[in-house]
Amino acid sequence: MTRKIIRPMTSGLLGITLLLPASYFMLTIMTRICLGTTTMYYYIAPSFLQSPFHLFAFHKAQVIIGCLLLAILSNVLTIVRFRLEQGQKGWQIGVYYRRYWLNAAIVLQAMILLLVLSGYTLIQHIRY
Repeated sequence: MTRKIIRPMTSGLLGITLLLPASYFMLTIMTRICLGTTTMYYYIAPSFLQSPFHLFAFHKAQVIIGCLLLAILSNVLTIVRFRLEQGQKGWQIGVYYRRYWLNAAIVLQAMILLLVLSGYTLIQHIRY
């Protein structure tokens, strides 16, 4: 019984923690747009604006996007279960869905943040 509660809660807390860098970046963008403050924004934003975007370089942008991808992956694996089952014609893969609202909300928020940050990155690379 406690295992059914602990695993979704653990991945939920991990997902919330992994959403923090992207949420902080979105907060800095909103303060720049609404209030005009640029100090926090320029601390994070130049990593998105670097022209040679090497695949294995360690930038803040890759940490932010990587954290979002890990949050999506860890929570989707908690929600969706795959099992190998004996079927009529041989082995089949069974897909099961568990209803965990916290994990589903984290996946939805991470996907929205990833979509917004991908659009932001695309616009900044076209612009510069």
